[in-house]
Amino acid sequence: MLRSIDTLIGFVTVLLVLSLVVTVLTQIVANFLRLRSRHLRDGVLDIFRQLGWGFVGGGAEFLAHKIVRSKDAITREDLIETLLFLAQKPSAHQVYSELKDKIAVLAPGFDAPALLAHMRRTALELSTERPDLAAAVIRSTAIARSPAAGLASEIFGVFDPAMDQASAKFTAQSRKLVAVLGIAVALALPLDTLDLLQRLQRDDTVRNQAVELAQTVAPDDDVRVAVAKLRAADIIVVQSTRTEWLARWQQVNWAGVAISALLLTLGAPFWFHLLKDLLKLRSAVAGQESQDRALRQATVSDLPPVGSVSGEQGDLGAVG
Repeated sequence: MLRSIDTLIGFVTVLLVLSLVVTVLTQIVANFLRLRSRHLRDGVLDIFRQLGWGFVGGGAEFLAHKIVRSKDAITREDLIETLLFLAQKPSAHQVYSELKDKIAVLAPGFDAPALLAHMRRTALELSTERPDLAAAVIRSTAIARSPAAGLASEIFGVFDPAMDQASAKFTAQSRKLVAVLGIAVALALPLDTLDLLQRLQRDDTVRNQAVELAQTVAPDDDVRVAVAKLRAADIIVVQSTRTEWLARWQQVNWAGVAISALLLTLGAPFWFHLLKDLLKLRSAVAGQESQDRALRQATVSDLPPVGSVSGEQGDLGAVG
C-alpha cells in the first residue's frame, strides 16, 4: 500500500514541478504581451461605457491608456484621483477638455487641484483620528466627504462589475496560455507518463528521491532547484541537442506523452493540492503500518520458543 502511494506521490511531484515551470513561462509570456494591462484597459473602457461617457474619435482608448499605462491593477480611489489629475491637464488633447466637462456634471463647479488637496487633507485627518481603519477605507471616506462624492458614487457603482469581468477574461486567457505551454513542455522533454510510472514503481531509489522532494517543494520555491533535483535523480531528462531529442522520441510512447501534455494543462494549483492530500494519506498509512508491525512483533514475541512445548510427546521413530 505504502509503495503504491509513494509511486503516486513521486508522479504528482514531477507533474507539480513541471507545472511550476509552465507557470513561470506563462508569467513571462503574459508580461511580455502585457495581457494584464490590456485587460485592465478594457475594464476602464467598460466603465466609461457604463457611465455613458462617449469621447470623440479614439479619445476613450487614449484616456484609458493614460490611466492604466503599465499598471497591473487599479483601485476605485486610484481611478478617481487619476481622472481628476488628467482633467486639469492643458487642453492639448481634446479628450482632456471632454473629461473635464463630464466630471463637472457630477461635481459642479469643481476645481481639480483643490479637490485633490481636499481629499488628501481629509485622508490625513482620518488616519490620525482613526488609525485602526484600513488605508482603502480612509481613502474612500475622504472622497465621500469631498465635492467629488457625486463622481465617486457613479464610479463606485460600475467599477466592481467592470473589473470582475476584465479579471475573468484575463483568467480565461491565462488558462489557455497555460494549456498551450503545458503541451509545449510535455513535447519538449518529451515526458512519457507511462514510462515515468513504471520507473517510479520499479526503482526504489528514484521513488524515494521523488518522495523526499515532495516533502520540501513549495509553490514559491525556486523552480530551477526542483528541476535540478529531478534531473540529478534521472527522473526527468532534458535533451540538450536536436539529435538527442529526436532519439528520445524514438524511445517514448506517444500515448504517454499525450497524457502528460493533458495533465500539465491542469495547472500547478491542482497538483499542489493533490500532493498535500497524498502526503497526508501517506502519513496515515505509514502510521497504521507501523502499528501493525509492532503488533505482529509483539505477537511473535509472546509465542513459546521452538522445542519448548510441554506435555506428552510421542516417539516418532518408534515402529508399531
